[in-house]
Amino acid sequence: MNLTRREALGMLLRLALGLPVLLGLAWLGGRDYATFFVPLYKWVLGLALPDFRVLSLDIRFGHEYVFATEVIAEHVQVLYGQLLPAGFTIQASTPMTIALIHPIVLALAALVWPRLSWRGRLLRVLASLPLLVLLEMLDVPLVLASSIHGLLSFNLAPNGISAPWLVEWVHVMDGGGRFALSIAAAVGAAGLQRVVTAGRVGGGCGLRLIALLASPIYSLK
Repeated sequence: MNLTRREALGMLLRLALGLPVLLGLAWLGGRDYATFFVPLYKWVLGLALPDFRVLSLDIRFGHEYVFATEVIAEHVQVLYGQLLPAGFTIQASTPMTIALIHPIVLALAALVWPRLSWRGRLLRVLASLPLLVLLEMLDVPLVLASSIHGLLSFNLAPNGISAPWLVEWVHVMDGGGRFALSIAAAVGAAGLQRVVTAGRVGGGCGLRLIALLASPIYSLK
């Protein structure tokens, strides 16, 4: 895409004006946003740790807001070459702020993207919603599961026992994967919007299609 000077300046202006606004909204409503997704996080964490029961997953405040969870082994199991008794509990936490990165990146992409009308930017935000749910499923709960397996691996694994991929997930996300996934989702939202606006789906029907795809986010309420 070849941008004119005016388009490039417009992108920079929207970025300069929009980013502080989005960060301010995240600061004001971040905890409410994070709380909204807690049931989804708990469900995904249970799927990621099938041999454990999630006792709690909530937002707590110490020196910062964090997602804190506690899980318990439901039965005797062998992990990393060691016997883990039933009833063994383990706790993990991760900063709450990581949950706010995805909506900020997706909203900022919709705002900054060139050659879009304001209606088009609204459509882009709507098209981003199902992808936002997917991002949230891949991030916080799997990072918590990764932290739990990391703690178990560190304490139980003898030399030579390789840890599963899940142990590395927290490092992947903290090492840039979180932003990479958000950017990929922003590109995916652009593709979904093009499908709707290219005439393959008619106007009002297109809006209904995006609303249908975004409906999982409302089922969390």
